[in-house]
Amino acid sequence: NAIKSSRASIVVLSRYYATSTWCLDELLLILQQRRDTDHFVLPIFYGVEPTYVRKQTGSFAINVKPCSRWTDHNVKQWKKALTEVADLSGEVLSGPETRLLKKIVDVIYNKLDGKKVRLPQHVTGMTTRYNEINSWLDEGSLEFLVICGMGGSGKTTLAKYIYESNRKSFEYVSFLEDIGDRSKESNGLVKLQEQLLKDISGGKKRKIPGVARGTCMIEEALQRKRTLIVLDDICERVQLVNLIGEGEINSQSKIIITTRESTDEWLDSSSWRFQRYEMTLLNDDESSELLCRHAFGSKKPVAGFEELVLHAVHYCEGNPLALEVLGSSMSKNSTIDCWRSQLNLLERDIHSRIQSVLEKSYMLLPYNSEKELFLHIACFFIGMDMDYVVKILEPEYSAISGIKTLINRCLLSISPNKKLMMHRLLQEMGKNIVRQESINFPAKRSRVWLSSESYQILKKGKGSKTVEGLALDMKMFKENSALK
Repeated sequence: NAIKSSRASIVVLSRYYATSTWCLDELLLILQQRRDTDHFVLPIFYGVEPTYVRKQTGSFAINVKPCSRWTDHNVKQWKKALTEVADLSGEVLSGPETRLLKKIVDVIYNKLDGKKVRLPQHVTGMTTRYNEINSWLDEGSLEFLVICGMGGSGKTTLAKYIYESNRKSFEYVSFLEDIGDRSKESNGLVKLQEQLLKDISGGKKRKIPGVARGTCMIEEALQRKRTLIVLDDICERVQLVNLIGEGEINSQSKIIITTRESTDEWLDSSSWRFQRYEMTLLNDDESSELLCRHAFGSKKPVAGFEELVLHAVHYCEGNPLALEVLGSSMSKNSTIDCWRSQLNLLERDIHSRIQSVLEKSYMLLPYNSEKELFLHIACFFIGMDMDYVVKILEPEYSAISGIKTLINRCLLSISPNKKLMMHRLLQEMGKNIVRQESINFPAKRSRVWLSSESYQILKKGKGSKTVEGLALDMKMFKENSALK
C-alpha cells in the first residue's frame, strides 16, 4: 500500500506488494515524483526483510503471471523500483505495531515540519568554504565542528549553508540561532532547551521545569537520536553545557557551533572530538561580487563605478557583513558623486549596523582592563612589535594575558614577525567607541590618535584629565614650530 501527500509518501512493503500490479505502478509514480520534486518517501518493511525487497528474493520474489500487464518491460521497471525503494532509509516492523506507528509519525512530522533556515540574499563564497570542511560530515570520529571568526565574517551563514545542504540526511535537525543574546532573556535558556528537545523528539513539545532537568532530558535524547544540530553564537562554555550536557552523543550525530571565542579549552576538557574552522574572509573578487549584487543587482560594477567599488572593497577587507551593508546603502545613491561622498565619510566614521555587530565582541570581554587594552591597541599600536607594546602597557593593563584574550576573541592577530595586526573595521570600531566619548571635543576623549588634533590640544593647552594617551607626529610639530 502507499499513502501519499504532495510532500511525502509512506510505502508499506509486504508480500502483497510483489503480486499487485496496481501497487507496483503506484510505486513507479511515487519514485518519479521523488526524482522530480522535493518529495520524501518513507518505506515501511512489514513482515519482509529489506534485502528480500532489494533483490526480489525469498518471501518477496516476483513470479511473473500470464497477464497483459506482466510484460518484460514492466517487470524490469518494477524490479528496478523495488531495488531503489529498498535502498532508502526506512523502518522495519519489530515489536508492537503501535511503537512503529509512533516512530512513523515522528519521522514524517520531522521531515514535513521543514525546519528550514533563511539564507541571506546573494550568498557569495560559501561553496568554496563548505568544500574546505565538508569532509567533517563523513568523519565518524569528529562530532563537533567549531566555526569561529570576527563579527560579520559569515559564521552563521556558513552554518546555515551546511545545515540546509545536509538536513535531509539526518533523522532529526535543529537550528538554535543567536544563543548568546537569547540566553540572557528571562527564562531564555529553558526556552532554548525546550525548542531543542522538541526538534530532536519529532515535534513533541515537552515542558522543562528548570535548566538542570532540561540538560538531562536533552542528554538522554542525544544518545538515541541521529541529529544535526547548529548552536549559533555560543558565548560561554556554560551555555554549551546547559544545552547539550557533557555526555556521549549518538556516533552518527553532528553538532555545529558558531562563536567569536576560542573554544579549544571548552572542548579539550571533555570527551568530545571536534574540528576547528576559522572563517576565511572573502577575497577581492568575491568581495566585489557581493558588494555589486547589493549595490547594482549584478555581479559586476556599473560602468564608471569600477574604481569606487575597488575603494569600497578595500575598506571592507573581505568582511561579508560590511560589504552587504555598504552595498545596500550605496544602492540608494545612484550617482558617482554620492558614492564618492559616502566613501569619504567612511574615512571618519563607521556605519552603525557594522559598529553594533563588531562592538558585541568588545562588550563581551570579561575585564575592563582588556577593553582598555583593546582601545589602546586600536588607537595607537597596530603594526608595532608585540614585545615593545607589552613593555609599555604591562603591568597596568595585564598586556601579556590581555593580548592572548584578544587573539582568542578574534579581535587581534600577530603577524609572523610579531607585529600586532587588526582588521580595519575592528580598528574603526574601537576608534568610534572613543570618538563617542566626545563627538566635537577631542580633548575630552580618553585617546587622541590624529596628530593634527593632538597638536591643537597641546598648542592651545586644552588637555584634560580624561586624556590617557595621544599620538603626535614630531615632524608636524617641528614644521609648525619652524613656521613661527
